[in-house]
Amino acid sequence: MKLRKKYFSKRIIIFMFISIVIFSILTGSKLLISYYTTENSARITLAKQYIEIANNIANELDKTSYAKFLENPQIDDENYLQIKQYLELYQKKINSLFTYILMLDESNISKVMITAMPAGLPEFSIGAVCTVPEAQIIQAKSGQDYFTTIINDVHNTSYFSVGVPFYNEYGDILGVVGIDIDAKDLKQVSHQVVMSNQITFFIDILFAIVLITSVYLLHKWYKHKLQQDHEETEKMYISELGKIVSTLKSSRHDLMNHIQVVNGLIYLKQYEKAGEYLKQLTIDSKALDVSLRIQNPALMVILQSKWELAQSKDINIQFEVDQSDFCRVESMDVVKILSNLLDNAIEAVDVYSGAQPKIIKVICKTIDDKYIFSVENPTLLSNKEYKSLFQNGYTSKVNIDGLRGNGLDIIRRVSMKYQGDIYTHYDQEKFTIQITI
Repeated sequence: MKLRKKYFSKRIIIFMFISIVIFSILTGSKLLISYYTTENSARITLAKQYIEIANNIANELDKTSYAKFLENPQIDDENYLQIKQYLELYQKKINSLFTYILMLDESNISKVMITAMPAGLPEFSIGAVCTVPEAQIIQAKSGQDYFTTIINDVHNTSYFSVGVPFYNEYGDILGVVGIDIDAKDLKQVSHQVVMSNQITFFIDILFAIVLITSVYLLHKWYKHKLQQDHEETEKMYISELGKIVSTLKSSRHDLMNHIQVVNGLIYLKQYEKAGEYLKQLTIDSKALDVSLRIQNPALMVILQSKWELAQSKDINIQFEVDQSDFCRVESMDVVKILSNLLDNAIEAVDVYSGAQPKIIKVICKTIDDKYIFSVENPTLLSNKEYKSLFQNGYTSKVNIDGLRGNGLDIIRRVSMKYQGDIYTHYDQEKFTIQITI
């Protein structure tokens, strides 16, 4: 018992360890996915806001002054200084890293024309190459707004860029208003989103814990139920086997009595009575002969036991059992089927008061790959009782005559377990039930 408990505890520890590992992997994966999804969503949301700001900058930009600047791009040009001052106002207002205008030429390389930046940083020269990727430049050339992924430049600065193309009065693209946003702003927004979803995260963790606990409890309940079924069947099997052993013990004593009776009848020259007595002994021994030829031990025990029960009630049972061991059906299920079928039949015949002889016919045989278990017995059933036989919990015990519905419900469940069929027939006060598995 101690070894069994130790083994059971070890299994629980292994189960819990595996559950925790799986839970940790799933939770970690969810956290990573949530983090990257949140960061991407925050970046898109932030990018849309800054694209709207870039649109405002482009709309209010003096395109005529910028066009004149492009004719002779010089740092000391009046138009350059005017536009730079305009961009610096916005740069300070929105607290961006850089606010600038890109030039679009035949190449797909991003080049800065005018830049507004925080104080203390070196000025960009006109036409200096910047970090906006080629894909976004191509996108801007087609007249589309853009935003980039996180960019890490040579100065160890992390940011992402948005850009909006702007046009002259003829509809030609003059350039692109670009804004670089510090990645710290993005992380701050992402952190706020994550913090706002903490309740959802903890609910997910709670749900996972409840799910694992439910699976464990369900497994434990199923194991307990299975063990309970085995114990009940084992008790039934041992009980029936005990009855057979008792019968065999008493048979030896009875045999001596029978020999004495026959010897006495012969001594008194009552040969006809001795013959009748021996004939009756032959009939009584047939059931034992059948049980000795049965290959399935559980089936042998249950048939012998029920025969003894029927004999005690003056009910005759006729067996037709082949040499199959019925190995495809678990022993406890064989016991459940035959025990309930025969208990129902014996109970019905015991109270039967009709014209049919009190004989129960039992068939256990194999046809092709199917097992057939059939019991026929006389009984009195109304149409209502016959139709209600397999309703859950039905019993006709109140009416005395009939079959026990609870047993039939057990038979139905066993049949469903093996995807079997149940056939019933009632005619001329004879009820037949056949289980095909």
